[in-house]
Amino acid sequence: MSETGSASNVWEHDRGWGLIRPFVYYQRENFLPLGIVEGCDVIDYSAGLGDLSAYAATLGPRSLVATAPEPHAPRPAALPDSAEWRTGVGAGHISERLAANSADVVLARMVIQFPTVEKDAVDVDDILRQLHIVLRSGGTIIITTHAHFLLPRFDGDHSRIDDHLRAVEADVLPLLNSEDTFIRGVARETAGLIELVRYLDLPPREGPFGRTGFGLKIPMLVNSFIRSGFTITDIGVIEPFTYPVGLRTSNTVSNDEAKDLGKRVMAIKRGYLTSAAAADPYQRPRVLADMIADIRKLLPVTAVPIVRVCATKR
Repeated sequence: MSETGSASNVWEHDRGWGLIRPFVYYQRENFLPLGIVEGCDVIDYSAGLGDLSAYAATLGPRSLVATAPEPHAPRPAALPDSAEWRTGVGAGHISERLAANSADVVLARMVIQFPTVEKDAVDVDDILRQLHIVLRSGGTIIITTHAHFLLPRFDGDHSRIDDHLRAVEADVLPLLNSEDTFIRGVARETAGLIELVRYLDLPPREGPFGRTGFGLKIPMLVNSFIRSGFTITDIGVIEPFTYPVGLRTSNTVSNDEAKDLGKRVMAIKRGYLTSAAAADPYQRPRVLADMIADIRKLLPVTAVPIVRVCATKR
C-alpha cells in the first residue's frame, strides 16, 4: 500500500503520510485553546499536510503563515487561499526565514521532537530560542510532542539506533504467538512501537537512567521553555498517538479501504476528544482509554501519549 506524490525528499510524501495521518491523532479543537487565534497573526510552523492551518483559518486569524522545512515542498491541498505558504523554514533557519516580532501565535504540532543536534545541528532549546524571537512580547506558543517512551531491553549506546531496534526485535518476534497472554501482549505492543519508530524516523533520546528511548522527556522540555524565555500556562496529555500497526505493509487492505478506515478513526476521535469529559483533566484518562478500545475494534494500534504545552513569551 503506498501513496504517490510529485514531491521527492518531502517528509509527508516520502512516508505516505496522507494515508496514515487520520489514524494517528486528531489535534484540532483539543490542540487550539478557545479564542487563541482570533484576530491574531499566526504561524503554523512545519505545517505538514495543512490540516491544522485549514482549521485555524476558520477561527478568524488576522493573518496565517504555514511553513515547511523543505525548499521545494508543494503547497498542501488543504491549505486555504488566505494562508501564505513559506518553504525552506528548516529547524536551523527559523529566525532567518521568519521575521522577528512578527507573530502573536506560533503553532508547532508534533515537530520539535524530530530535529537533533546530531542530525540537524539544532535541538529543542535552539528551536524554542528562535521561535521566541519570532513571537511578539506576550505572544503564545503551542506545541505537541510524543512523550518519552522506552523499549524493553533497549539500552546501551543510544546513537546506534538500527542495532538496538534489531536487538529488541530479535527478542520480540519469537514471542508474538506465545500462549501466555501477558507475554504475547507485551511482545505485540513492543513490535508496534518498533514499527512506529521506524516509520516516523524518530530520533533516539537518552532516558533518565541512561537507557535509550524516543520522544521528549517532559521535565527537560519544561526546563527548555523556561530557559528560552517562556512562561508555561498549561501542560498535559491531550490524546494518544495511535499508530496503525501493520497497515502500511498490509496486502489485504486497499488504499480506498485504508482511507475509509482513517475517516472512521477520525470520527471516533472527534466524538471522544471534543466531549465535555475530555476537557476535564481528571476524567480524560478514562475517556482516552475508552477511545483507544473503540479504535482497536477496527484495527490494531499502538498508543503513545501526546503532550501539549502552551506558553507565553516573557
